[in-house]
Amino acid sequence: HKLTQQNIQLARKLEPELPAVMADPTQLEQAFLNLILNAVEAMPNGGQLTIVSRALSASEGSGKPTHVVVEFKDTGHGMTKEQRARAFTSLIQTTKRKGSGLGLAIVARICEAHRARIEIKSNPGRGTTIGITLPL
Repeated sequence: HKLTQQNIQLARKLEPELPAVMADPTQLEQAFLNLILNAVEAMPNGGQLTIVSRALSASEGSGKPTHVVVEFKDTGHGMTKEQRARAFTSLIQTTKRKGSGLGLAIVARICEAHRARIEIKSNPGRGTTIGITLPL
């Protein structure tokens, strides 16, 4: 298992009984796998990957969920503002390690096809959080 080999701890904070999203499960699996592999590449000396899922309501207090949010948080090297701006374009790599550089571009295309929003929060040396907000 690649996470164990690279001394990466996996934490899951998954909300039980999330509402179903209308999506191609194979494409979502590919997007999630790409985000996990991207996080692993950002932590060559180990670290922690936290995957969080939760339902999101359009307005607070309404109770009726309108979206599902899935976040991938790593404790890796982080990204500069310039890297974040180019992260979803093809052939951009944030590390000099192996890989095609297509991972995040593919994730962006899958999100676009599902009318999902993708967001990066990151600073150099502080890790990266990539969140996907999927409509129900």
